[in-house]
Amino acid sequence: MIGDYQNLFGLNFKKEEMTVNNLPLYLTSHRSFYKLSYNKMEFILVCISSDEKYGVVAFEKQEKIIGEKYGLPVAFGFQNLSKLQRDSLIARNIPFISDSGQLYLPFLGISLRNQIAHMKKIKAEKMMPVTQALFLYLLYRHNNKPVMKKDAAEAIAVTRTSLTRASEQLEQMGLISQKKMGKEYLMQTEGTGIDLYRKAKPYLINPVHSVVTVENNMSYFFCLAAGETALAEITMLNKPTIPVFAVWKNEIKMDEITEVDIRWDIYSKAIQLELWKYNPKLFAKNDRVDPVSLAMSFENNADERIEGAIEEYLEEYEW
Repeated sequence: MIGDYQNLFGLNFKKEEMTVNNLPLYLTSHRSFYKLSYNKMEFILVCISSDEKYGVVAFEKQEKIIGEKYGLPVAFGFQNLSKLQRDSLIARNIPFISDSGQLYLPFLGISLRNQIAHMKKIKAEKMMPVTQALFLYLLYRHNNKPVMKKDAAEAIAVTRTSLTRASEQLEQMGLISQKKMGKEYLMQTEGTGIDLYRKAKPYLINPVHSVVTVENNMSYFFCLAAGETALAEITMLNKPTIPVFAVWKNEIKMDEITEVDIRWDIYSKAIQLELWKYNPKLFAKNDRVDPVSLAMSFENNADERIEGAIEEYLEEYEW
């Protein structure tokens, strides 16, 4: 939990947790929102999870969206900041507070220290969402030819900086090699097909961020068959009672859908909507999510029927 942040510049601010509505899921997921007030001074503090990957340009846009929504100044709360991250936020005039004692609140005051504790670098044991997207892009190319980073970044719609971070993680995992050619960097997978998938499996993540049960009263033209629904279409597995679909969490607003509880709304036509960490459209075929992501969405599932169906599907898939 990020610090209380109630004593700022010797002033005892009142801190109230906020319930946020009508904001895109990417602005609220794994975050806490608070209103801090002292006399007539009020501002919103958005506490960022330590697991969240972020960029200053994104925060600049988010500050504006949240500020316009609630009509108050907005600051971000971090558990820790490197000097580079701190300076980047200041350069963009983005208000922030960190547990390391850094306060940059232009509407209130500024307190910065030159000495900042270095964050420990921990070797990732699992892929980041962008890393998995890059891996799937390379895997499904059906060959082992080198790929330029700029082409991969364009294909999966990420920045060159994010792509570089992802490629470095894949290289550390022994799944790709990289070499420089002129001004460009080339990536090449260490294997192909199902063998490469098996090599990568210990590092792969479940793409599903969360699951909601919603009324099926609108056209989910942007959704793809997922979960047991997708598996039933390609194996002998029976279709589930409630259809399952997938959508990128950044493409949907929760206020645009109606959640239902099938324990009570037994007569409602419902679907399960999986909100994904990366865009399932990138690798979809035949209106279904890709096989590797589908398999990982059942991670830790103890149902032998499902395990058998997935194994059969991956063995017969034309890699």
